Amino acid sequence: MVGFLNIIKRELDSIKEKGLYRSLKNISSPTGTVVTINGKRYLNFCSNNYHGLANHPALVNHLKESGQKWGIGAGASRLICGNMEIHQELEQRIAEFKGAPAGLILSSGYMTNLGLLGTLGTEDTTIFSDRLNHASIIDGCRLSKAKIRVYNHMDMDHLDGLLKKDHSPRKIIITEGVFSMDGDIPPLDTLYEIKNRYGALLIVDDAHATGVLGRSGRGSAEYWNMEGKIDVQMGTFSKAFGTYGGFICSSPLIKEYFINRCRPLIFNTAIPPVIADLTIKAMDIFESNTMFISRLRHNIALFKQLMKERGFKIDSCTPIIPIIIGDSDKTVSISNRLMERGIFISAIRPPTVPEGTSRLRITLSSAHTSHQIEQLADTLIQTIKEHRIVHKQELLYGIP
Repeated sequence: MVGFLNIIKRELDSIKEKGLYRSLKNISSPTGTVVTINGKRYLNFCSNNYHGLANHPALVNHLKESGQKWGIGAGASRLICGNMEIHQELEQRIAEFKGAPAGLILSSGYMTNLGLLGTLGTEDTTIFSDRLNHASIIDGCRLSKAKIRVYNHMDMDHLDGLLKKDHSPRKIIITEGVFSMDGDIPPLDTLYEIKNRYGALLIVDDAHATGVLGRSGRGSAEYWNMEGKIDVQMGTFSKAFGTYGGFICSSPLIKEYFINRCRPLIFNTAIPPVIADLTIKAMDIFESNTMFISRLRHNIALFKQLMKERGFKIDSCTPIIPIIIGDSDKTVSISNRLMERGIFISAIRPPTVPEGTSRLRITLSSAHTSHQIEQLADTLIQTIKEHRIVHKQELLYGIP
């Protein structure tokens, strides 16, 4: 036992030496645009709460009523006795929202990807995964029995070449609709052509696209005018809708298959019914107010304009805006300095992102005010310049 603990301590020491050590920050307030940590208030620019629904007053007020009606816990897995009418109502609702024939909800986005790929990734399957796909996709691939082929980030020629050489009877292409650490958007129209060319199944992880992309925020399919063409859409309720849980939108046949084969569904307690009810309420609020989407896009454009006026180019057109620093220690130092100045942006380091690409991952919300975004731009530029990230007019990942 002592020897084992010594090994763990050495590993932790190594993590610290590499500038990759992590610790938890205790937030003592709702996760809004302003949060309280250790008694001090900070402007929050690292939450996935894209529309402020995680602490929306209407949802908070609805909580007690919902709890009285449905109780708190489901009490069992859905195939035992944990499947309630409110779960099925949410499944129908998310399917309609995503323009799919059927929906299925699971306990979290992470578990959804594990179940999705673990169920479909059989011995006679090859999964083609974008190099920058999220950790839950990577782990789902690893836990499956499929062969894994990783194609270069959004490189359609590389993907086509890998598919051309593969002779598996079942092929899966999986990509994020908006990449969680880079905020870029893959060419779904080209992916659709490639998947048809080789008879592959196309899976799109829309965790960061749902409530963000498209005319009305319905995600990748709406953004690319490809409603009804994506085989499987995966996503979460914990970001734009501010609640919790994961979902799969697909054909009724695939849903039926998951109900019978997907282990994270079969053996996991159902999400609390009160959460399912609150998610429906959150979707009601979101769909009834077009200002959520228009305000989010306004805030993205405003931040880009403010940074441009200060000599910095931002290319992202989504609320995820990476400022890539490179060195892990320097990234942590900048994040800490921003905290001292009242701005909360986490330092993102390996293994979350590739070596040499440590970054500040800024996320904007429709709930941020213009004044808060101006404070972000001014403080960010001041802090980055102090750390000598800017040198002359050379571009580093889009930053002059």
